[in-house]
Amino acid sequence: MASVLNAVRKQLLAVEDVLPGGAVFGGREGFWIDGTLVAELVDEERIQLRLTKPLVRELRAELDADPRVERRKTSDWITVRFARAADAAWIGKLMERAAALYRPSAGVIPRPPPTGSDLERRRRWH
Repeated sequence: MASVLNAVRKQLLAVEDVLPGGAVFGGREGFWIDGTLVAELVDEERIQLRLTKPLVRELRAELDADPRVERRKTSDWITVRFARAADAAWIGKLMERAAALYRPSAGVIPRPPPTGSDLERRRRWH
């Protein structure tokens, strides 16, 4: 399973502007775009992805039909269970679609992931 976990990490970090950082919701590791948490590894076989509500609506039928996906009714977050390299590739494609919605405007330098007290403050909210 560790090799699939590493494949998931590689897929996420291959998406333009995705940076590793701290987790907020008690997971193992977070992934950020422009100071916004967009993915969080829950454990060695699950990841939460922040797809945005419009993207979740667009993909609703596909997500609801996929046994790997747990979708929350009114959330922009989904949880995906992964076990194979193909799952990691699919997660990377989902994140690539979502990343375009989180990137800053052209010419704007993306904000880094929060650290220290800023990260701790975000953890307290959740």
